[in-house]
Order: sequence, then C-alpha cells, then structure tokens
Amino acid sequence: MKKWVSVFIISLLMIADLLGQNNKQFQFNIDGTINADTGTVHLMFYSDYVPNITKELEAKVVKNKFSISGYIPEPQSVIILFDDRYMSSNFIIEKGLQTIKINTDKTRKVPLVLNNTMINEYPHYMAFFKQHNIKRNLYDQKEDSLDKLYNRQLPKAIKINLSKEDDQLFEEGNRLLLRYSEKNPTSKIAFWRLIQIMSWGYEPIYDLIYANFSNELKNGYAGRALTKKLENGKLLTVGNQFPSLQCVNRKNEKFSSTVFSNTKLTLVDFWYSECGPCRAQFNRLKDLYNQFSKTGFEIVGISIDKDINKEKWENTINNEKLSWQQYWDMNGKEVRKLSIYAYPTNFLIDTGGKIIAKNISLDALEDLLRKSL
Repeated sequence: MKKWVSVFIISLLMIADLLGQNNKQFQFNIDGTINADTGTVHLMFYSDYVPNITKELEAKVVKNKFSISGYIPEPQSVIILFDDRYMSSNFIIEKGLQTIKINTDKTRKVPLVLNNTMINEYPHYMAFFKQHNIKRNLYDQKEDSLDKLYNRQLPKAIKINLSKEDDQLFEEGNRLLLRYSEKNPTSKIAFWRLIQIMSWGYEPIYDLIYANFSNELKNGYAGRALTKKLENGKLLTVGNQFPSLQCVNRKNEKFSSTVFSNTKLTLVDFWYSECGPCRAQFNRLKDLYNQFSKTGFEIVGISIDKDINKEKWENTINNEKLSWQQYWDMNGKEVRKLSIYAYPTNFLIDTGGKIIAKNISLDALEDLLRKSL
C-alpha cells in the first residue's frame, strides 16, 4: 500500500503473553541467536487473532542467545523486535521447537527460521512471488530516487503516476495471492498474508482469497476472527452507503449521515492526534477546503484518539486550525468494527451518502474536484 499510510501497528500487533492457556493451546519454544551480546527481544502477535492477550512476550539476550516459550492455538504469524535497533518481517511459528537466527543489520527482513512451514513452504511461496517482488523493489528504488532528486518535494504529476503504479502493484499482489491460495489451500503463509493486508483495509478480492483456504484454517481461532472482519469490511466497499457511526463532535452532538446531503462531495478522513502521516496531510487538506468548500466540497474528520488523549485531539484541531467538522470515535471502537486499522484512511462520499472512492490521494482528489465542482 501507499507509504503515506501509517498502519496502526502498535495497536494491531499487541505483544502477547499466552502462558497458561487451556488444553486447546499448544506449546511453542524458540531457541534464538542474534548478533548482539545483550538486549531484549520482543515477540509480537496479531492481537486480534490470538486469545487472552495480556502483556508482551520477551526474552533477554545473553551472549548472543535467547529463548522464548508460550502457548498458541495454531501456527501464528509474528514479528520480532530487538530494542530500538531491529524489526523483522513477518514469519510463521509453530508448536514445538524452532530455531531462529537474527541479523540486526537486515531489519524488516525475514530471519532464518527453522520449522516445518518456513523450511518447506516459505521457499516455494517466495519463488511464486519472485517477479512481483522484483517489480516492487524496483518501484521502491525509483520512488526513493525521485524523492531525493526533488528533495522530498515531488511534482504533482509524478506523485499521481507513482500512486497509480503503487496501486497497480498492490492489486497485482492481491491477484497473485488469489492464485496461490487456489493452488495451496492449506498454506499458512498465504493465510496470514491475507490477515496482514486486511490491516490496511478491506478489498472485495479478499473474500475470494479466503474462500480458497481449507476448513481447518477457516475454522481455527484466527480464521473465525478473520471471517468477522471480512463481514465488517464489506460495509465500506465502494458503492455502498456510508454507515452510521456512534461518535460525537466537540459539542457532544452525534454524527449523522445527513451531513452528506448538504454538499456534493464529502471526504471522510479518519485520523488520530499522534499519527504523523495524518497530521502531515492537514496543510494540503486545508488548501483543498479553502478552494472548494464554497462550491460543494466538505470534509468530515473522525478521530480515533483514546479517552486519555481527548485534550490532545482538541489541541490538534485548534493548533492546526482545522475548520471542517470534527468527530471523536473514542478509543476507535466504531472503526474497529469496520476493520479500519490504517491511518489516515479516507472515503469520498456523494450527496446521497454513497461511497464513491476509498483512500483517494489528495492529488487525485484535487483533479476530481476541479472537474466535478
């Protein structure tokens, strides 16, 4: 997905302590080595897909070694953090013993993991996606080069083209995942990849991918959780009516879909006060609002700030001089029901309350507003 999207990773990937679970849980053990003498390793789970999350699983590094054990209901996709120096990419852990070798110089890469899935399926999975990953890496290199060339001030036309290319690569990845799941219905890696990309928002193709998986995967703890999230995500599909949300503005007035009937196009912007990418777009949103608010364009901000951050939310609105309507979904209860986990996330709504675009770039939005209003 687009790099300006800040996945709410700390909330989504809560660190889990699964010790002492019932007999439906299976013990796992990790023996690890790392190129560091001391420090702390954290094992992080997708918190919505494991039961009874309480606290982090961590281990101290002693003479380049660490060990972690716990209980899981089924194979899990996890990441490892090491202090503030390293974060792995996702990999699968299973019941029983597995070994992991971490090189902290290769952050955001999959470490060397020796268990059944990572030995036998992971190479096959990576080979299937090889050409796509090459294209993705080339795109990332091009984007980084252009950013440096233009000193992080990319011209609008280049940004639009990059955004289109990024979208095309994401859609290609989804189509490949669909094909892979058709051929490999028992794939734990593909199953957890679907969970991972669902954290960026629902897409209709995800239902087709999910349908390919075996009953064992779909009926597991994570499978049942994913079923519910897919059902909720459908509510925000392009073409559907934007749902009613239980949130209030600073006057404690409830959000109502009638807000859409007074204007031609409304951008609903989901954000929170400590989200850097969310705040980075405010200046551009203010420009668009100043240009088009008198000709039929409106913005509605919906914050998911925690209850303890209400003052931060209000201060952000005041300090950033956000003049459009603002609502508060305290602790993000409503958006979690709708399977929104990436921020900022936006939806463009027509005067009848129908969703006509999702996560539209602000450059594309400006072009649309110029043509439509």
